[in-house]
Amino acid sequence: MNVLSKLLDKAASARQIGYHPQCQNLGLTHLSFADDIMVLTDGKVRSVEGIVKVLDEFARFSGLRISMEKSTLYLAGAVKQEMATRFAFDSGQLPVRYLGLPLLTKRMSTSDYQPLLEKIMGKITSWKARFLSFAGRLELITSLLHSLSNVWLSAFKLPSACLHEIDKLCSAFLWSGPTLNPRKAKLAFGLKSASLAKKED
Repeated sequence: MNVLSKLLDKAASARQIGYHPQCQNLGLTHLSFADDIMVLTDGKVRSVEGIVKVLDEFARFSGLRISMEKSTLYLAGAVKQEMATRFAFDSGQLPVRYLGLPLLTKRMSTSDYQPLLEKIMGKITSWKARFLSFAGRLELITSLLHSLSNVWLSAFKLPSACLHEIDKLCSAFLWSGPTLNPRKAKLAFGLKSASLAKKED
């Protein structure tokens, strides 16, 4: 992957690949995740041709050839029909989820962060059959529910409405257990401090 990274950067320096408008100042051409790679470009045909050329060159070096049919091309404002006829990539549409997080091109909406709330609810529901003390519920909140939120916070500035919903779920679970009765809350429970300090201004 280090060799492939160098080849992509070299191609961008030689202007065989155009930088994505938001990545040019950083000199960012790609992001690598385990055995996946996300290549960022200006969306022009010549840039996609440059990327394919780099991948072919890498295949000659390593014997690792990309599966065009299993790769997806996401376009914003580019001519999709022309790309579809020239390349065998599958055509995708944003937003899409990657590594459990949505890839967004606009401000996060309620539907975008709904999977996080559903995942938190799913965790709480799975603990229904267990007898949990107050201390046990507090430990699950700090060790598991906070962790789920922090993964998203490492990538996004979550809307205040989302943080408020997480607060309500955790407060209800802390004071009433999996029944999630908000009326049993004895004190306000704030996830907005400490680990969730990235709340919007």
